[in-house]
Amino acid sequence: MAKYYNVIWIDDEWDKMTEFKDECEDLHIHLQPFSYQKAAMDELDRHPNSWDAVLLDGEIKDKSEHEEPSTKGLLKALMYLAEKHKQIPRFISTGKDKVKDNEMLKDEHIYIKDIDDEKLFDDIRNTIENIERYKVKSFYADAIEHLESIDAWCCEKILDILEAMHFAGKTIDPLLYYNPLRQTLEYIFRKANKAGIIPNEFIGKEKDDVNLNQCVQFLSGGNADWIGIRFGGAKESVVPVHIKNMMFQVLNLGNINSHSRTLNDDEQKKLGAYFKENVCNSQYLIYSLAFQICEIAVFMGKYIATNKDANKNKSQCKTFGTVEIIEGNESICVIKSKRPGRESCICISAEYSTSKELIGKKVVVIEERKNNDVATKEAYPYFAARVQSLEKENGSK
Repeated sequence: MAKYYNVIWIDDEWDKMTEFKDECEDLHIHLQPFSYQKAAMDELDRHPNSWDAVLLDGEIKDKSEHEEPSTKGLLKALMYLAEKHKQIPRFISTGKDKVKDNEMLKDEHIYIKDIDDEKLFDDIRNTIENIERYKVKSFYADAIEHLESIDAWCCEKILDILEAMHFAGKTIDPLLYYNPLRQTLEYIFRKANKAGIIPNEFIGKEKDDVNLNQCVQFLSGGNADWIGIRFGGAKESVVPVHIKNMMFQVLNLGNINSHSRTLNDDEQKKLGAYFKENVCNSQYLIYSLAFQICEIAVFMGKYIATNKDANKNKSQCKTFGTVEIIEGNESICVIKSKRPGRESCICISAEYSTSKELIGKKVVVIEERKNNDVATKEAYPYFAARVQSLEKENGSK
């Protein structure tokens, strides 16, 4: 996989410098141009992990397109970078010699356009490649690409962990990272929901309003009992067993401090003491969990990319429930389900249920249609035309 260098470029005449930009692209230096420094800094604030360096003209506009470029705009950008993004390397390339004579820029290395371009390109690449964060992003480029598409903050937390694992002197408190790993899992599920893979019944609109346990059950082909939906029939699933186990591992350990915002100070201290005593405060465990999140993100990212038909995905979401006899009605039974909006509204032929020994057993509705029976359709608007028993899957008969 080729290395790419993502660079914010501030120059009010960037649209006239096609040859310069093409040279950069040939060297895998991707330039994102901005005409004034405020717009560039706003982008850097929004996506700090997406950018590897900043390239500035010697004289730039400050806050709008309508200003005249000046060293004032450059100095404001440099001050902001030093204060907010000091980890981001910056490079100044100018066509005006007077910029080099500015006393306030005496500590900056300044490149002259056209004359120093080759050295500038080399220095950009070499400087970026020696940044520890960039090295980590290169090591795990596939996983980081998927994580960045899920959530920038979560990706930053994973990078913190991986950077601490690779480089001496980088330390983290493992207890502060269990919950961000859990949140990453939540964002993965939200993305799967947008693709129609996880049903809306599992996902709320508010923060923390995602039924993570039931999502894992659903994706792994289990019965999401609290909701009454499963993926497909028996033995069908989205994720294999090893991904399921990783998800539960992250979920169970990630519950640490998830609800501490509702506790008072004394309760939070007691909770913190409990976790320090009972939860493994180990660098190695948090490294392991970070790798598991990477594996989950890559798997789910590829699955979502190859299953883009949302309607087809939604058709895999099946209602399940227990077949029960209805007193006073010999022609139908009811499939007792907890699915929101579908609670006990699906009926099934009593004769069929009896002959197949389904009474009292859990079944998944493989095919359903509108109930056209005048006597029963009001109470049970859906009729199960085909079902599959889940009893063998659950280890009973």
